[in-house]
Amino acid sequence: MLATMKHPLFTAGTAILLGLNVPAGGAVPAAEQTETPQQSSGGEVSPGRELLRITNEMWFLLSGVADNKAADDAAPRFEVLIGEAQRVGDSIFDAEGRGQDLEALEMLHYHIAEALESLNDEFRSLCRAGCYGSEPLIRAFHLAVEAGLFDCELVENLEVPKPPLTETEARREIVRLQSLEAPDRALLEILQSVTDSHSANEVVARLLGLAERLESLQPAEDVADREFSKTATRRVSEVYAPIAPLLWGIRSEIVRIAGLPGYDEVAYDRFSDALDSVYAGLGDTHSKWFDEVFDASFRTDLDDALHENATTSN
Repeated sequence: MLATMKHPLFTAGTAILLGLNVPAGGAVPAAEQTETPQQSSGGEVSPGRELLRITNEMWFLLSGVADNKAADDAAPRFEVLIGEAQRVGDSIFDAEGRGQDLEALEMLHYHIAEALESLNDEFRSLCRAGCYGSEPLIRAFHLAVEAGLFDCELVENLEVPKPPLTETEARREIVRLQSLEAPDRALLEILQSVTDSHSANEVVARLLGLAERLESLQPAEDVADREFSKTATRRVSEVYAPIAPLLWGIRSEIVRIAGLPGYDEVAYDRFSDALDSVYAGLGDTHSKWFDEVFDASFRTDLDDALHENATTSN
């Protein structure tokens, strides 16, 4: 990402880089600057005036973002302004016209410095707010950093959301999820048969076989962390309907087995290791369903069962 950055046009050190004097007092909000762009002798707006206009508009646009919808609405225009800022930035930093551009900037140094400072503050504030969860604005913010308009550190905690699954990808993923019902049912039946260390060791081979089966059913890397589209969500819910009670049953059986007499002893070690492999496979294959079932309360129930087992054994 850093290799694509050209020049930090809107960063905190921009004014110094351009040879401008940063005002000592508090910055006047960019929207309150009412000067209109002035044309050069050739009839074109100077790069300095253009930079001020773009900075003001960016600030005004971002300052109006206070929720997810407003963030979504602002994203398209912000991307357009990114392109305009790059164009002006290239003009300002062009070695051939640098002297003329800096002369125009010097005439506007106070207003530009204030506008850049206000814009940077607004950008930073929205980064802290996570862009209100707006995927389009988060992508636009990363685009702005890649274009060299803001410091990369500001978006370090803003993850660019991945696009939802396409219809073809969703169909394939739904087929994969459907295929999880059979191993889930088999696992539940295996766990239900465990009543002591002897029966636990008898199912170790079957558990290891299930672990291998689950490994073969993991989602492809390019779809693993992506969401279903709204149109596919209902179908996914239908697929989960028969799987949900199986997962909850597996959870209950794991807690029950952890409470069996002597479960913390060596006799159960082979079973525990095999069960750990299957448990990891469940997490890799069941996406967000897994966390809904095996949540913090599961860890509490499991710890309670193990603690009670240890107390009883002593």
